[in-house]
Parts: sequence; structure tokens; C-alpha cells
Amino acid sequence: MKHLANIIICAGLLLGAASCKKFDSLQDNPNKPTVSPPALLLTGVLIDLKENPWDQAQRENQFWVSNFDYYASQGYNWSSTGMRYNALRNIQKMEEEANRLGGDENRPYLIISKFLKAWCYLDMTMKFGDIPMSEAMQSGADNFTPKYDAQKEVFRQILQLLEASGTEMKAFLDAAKRNKINGDFMFDGDLDKWHKLINSTRLRVLINLSKHADDGELQVKTKFAAIVASAANFPIMESNTDNYQVVFNGNIQDNRYPLGPYNRGFDRGRNNMGATYLDSLTAYRDPRTFEIAEPVDTAKTNNIPGFATRFTSYKGGRTGDVLSDLSSQNANGYLSYGNERRYWQTGSGEPCIQLGFPETCFNIAEAIHRGWAPGNAEDWYKKGIKASFAFYTLNEQVFNDWYAATPKAQYKGNNAEGLKQILLQKYLAFFMNSGRQAYYQFRRTGIPQFDIGPANANGAKIPKRWLYPQREYQTNNDQVKAAIQRQFGGTDDINSEMWLIK
Repeated sequence: MKHLANIIICAGLLLGAASCKKFDSLQDNPNKPTVSPPALLLTGVLIDLKENPWDQAQRENQFWVSNFDYYASQGYNWSSTGMRYNALRNIQKMEEEANRLGGDENRPYLIISKFLKAWCYLDMTMKFGDIPMSEAMQSGADNFTPKYDAQKEVFRQILQLLEASGTEMKAFLDAAKRNKINGDFMFDGDLDKWHKLINSTRLRVLINLSKHADDGELQVKTKFAAIVASAANFPIMESNTDNYQVVFNGNIQDNRYPLGPYNRGFDRGRNNMGATYLDSLTAYRDPRTFEIAEPVDTAKTNNIPGFATRFTSYKGGRTGDVLSDLSSQNANGYLSYGNERRYWQTGSGEPCIQLGFPETCFNIAEAIHRGWAPGNAEDWYKKGIKASFAFYTLNEQVFNDWYAATPKAQYKGNNAEGLKQILLQKYLAFFMNSGRQAYYQFRRTGIPQFDIGPANANGAKIPKRWLYPQREYQTNNDQVKAAIQRQFGGTDDINSEMWLIK
């Protein structure tokens, strides 16, 4: 019995040892991939970074207003918002996989990764001010508390990334090795369009530095002029076919237009067109009005002759009005809805431009107007409006007739009024496109004048920034507090001015 007991004990020990070894091996999940192809990672990053129309950002751009206080408001009582670290981690992984696999077929992912990193850091610094950049994404080197770079340094690094990405893309395309990649649903893998996007993004970044155009280290004017002067070296967007945009498909559940027939009962009656936007269109007797909005209900019910093509039939709600007043105005039929046919009839709606040809034209027009580059500002101003008209399927003849008949829209020249015209038309072209670019333009230039009224919950002010995320205080407290002290005297305040707009 004693011998048998010893055998059982020994057997148990052996089984235990074996089971421990087996348990350790089970820590690795064989069904969980440890590597991903760069194409798959690129798709995920592009999904993560895309901006959508008809969201809260577009209310804060004053493109539309809520008349129903349960779901939304436009009080500008902002708090914090998120960083882009998840996307940056996936971009970093895409670089690792492209390097691991090697070859010409993976080289473009390394080039595009520089652009995508610049895009992420630009988004972050535009929202907050100083951010971690030079020491960010160094957890592999056990740096979990990266320093915050001053905003000027962030912009310098962003411009370096974009310049490197553009230079490398040109060399790659000039070598004629390939001009297509997989995993890209924005441009269907067309690297020539990526090249144009990279340089057009450089123009966006530089124009946003207009308050620091004379900074000798940044060389804003010189860099802008160099891009515009050489299409061979720095190709930029040339038409709406080059737009960096999300195209929706109503047949795919995860890629349906945010409005559409499936959401009509929920959101159409609870929101109206914004006055800052729509009333600007009607003031210019702009034919885009009829493509974007519906006549007010009172014009329909009173059966005013030709009401659908009368600009007086279109009226937006003021962002500054309290929701109860907007609700009453809407109930009485005084406010316009979005265009039924365009936005609710199908699940495909219209593309959502992330950065497009109209914006690029207006950026160049503004730079020429400011004296940064030679050229004709009016030509680029008109190109930008034509491109926006074309987005709404209004052809060049419609533009020509409207421009000739509308002295108010005709470019007033190299003066304050001419600059205001360029900026207003860029704002109009931003409608439901390009995320918060319309707000950033207002913050930088004051154009158009944003509506502030009794609904404003921020002391009758439009905020200048967002608060840093609470997670930064939890994981990087010393560094974020040092950045706040350096920029804003120690107070993380949505009304404080970052370096960019001083």
C-alpha cells in the first residue's frame, strides 16, 4: 500500500508538472493573430480617423441646430475630448509590419504612415495646444510619461513629417515601381492621389499658421510659395476627383449615411438648418440653397407662388437661441429642414470630404491675397466656388450666371473685404465636410461671425480649445500640469488662447 501510495504521489507530481507546462503554453492564444498585414492596419486607421457629417461638431460649426433638448444642444460648454493614441499605435504597428515584410509593395505604407502621424498630431494640437509628440509612442522604451512639446515645435515636426512623406512618395512614384496599394477605401489605393493629398495637407497646415507667417524658423510663406510654384515637385488636388472623402453605401450596415430613411423619424424634425450658414447662402442668392435645404413649412402651406425657388422661403435657426424658442419656431413652420431628397431619401447620401479641392483653392486664394505667393487670388477664389457648386451637381454655367448676376459675390480685390469673401466662401464649402475646420477658421480669423445668444453656456463666448483628457491627469500628471502652466498660467480653460491663435 505504501508503495502504491508513493506511485500515486509521484504520478501526481509528474502530472502536475506536465499540466503546469501545458497551462503556460495555453497563455498564447493560437486563434489571436500576432501579426497583421499593413493593408488591414491601414483600413482600420482610416476608419478610426474619418470625420462624419451631421454630428455635434457640425452644430458647433453652426451648420445646423437642434430644436429638441433631449438629444443635443449648442451651448458651447465644452469639457475634454480624446487624443489619437489608438490610431497612432496602429500606425506604429503598420510601420513595423511593413518593415518586417519589406519589398516595394510595402514601401508605400511606410510613406503614408508619416502622413497619418502628422494628421493625428495636427488633430490633437488644434484641439488642445501643447501635446506630447517627440516623446510620444515610446512605451516600448519604458517612457510612459512623455513630455509635452510646445505647440510651435509640434507644428515644426508636423511639417517635417509631411515634407518627408511627400518627398519619399515622389521618389517612389518617379521610380515607376507601382502606384496602387491595398487596404485603402478612400482613394482605392491610388498613390498619385495620396501624393496630392500630402501636399494639399501641407497647405492646410501652413494657412492655419497665418498668425505666425513671419516666423523665421517655420518659413510659412516660403514653404507655401514653393508648393504652389511647382506642380511637378509638389502636385496638389486639381479637381473634386482628388477629394479625400468617405463615400457612403446604403447597402452596407456599417457604412450607411448618418441620416437616410432609416433615421428620418428620429432626427429630421428635431433639427433645422443653422442661420450662420443658410442665411449666408440666401444673402448671396446662392443656388446651393435649393440643393441643401427645404423651404419653411409656412411657405408651403400658404402656397406662395414659386415658393421653392424664393430665397425668402429659406430660414435657418440661430445657434444662440434657446432650445425652447427654436422648438417653437420649428413647430410654427418658420425654420428650414435639410433637403429631404438629398439627405433622407437613400442610405448613400453624399460623400463626406475630409480634405478637398474647394478648400485647397481657397487656401491658395487666401495665401495669394496675403502676399505669400504670386498669382491671381480671384482665379482661385472662383475655382473654389465652382468646385463647391460641382459637389452639389451645379455646373459651371450655373456658376457663371450666378457670379455675373451677384455683385456681392464678385471678388472685391486685395483688401479686407476680398479676404472676408474668400473666408466666407470657404466656410460655405465646408458644410458637413472636414470635421471642425469651419470652427478652426472662425477661431483664427473671426469669419464668418458666429452667433452667440442666450443659449450660450460659456459666458457668451465661443471656446478656444478643449480641456486635456482626464486620462492625461491620471497617467501623465506632472507633464500635463507643466504644459498648462507654461501655456495658460496653470488653468486648463476652454477660453484660453493657445500659441497658434495668438
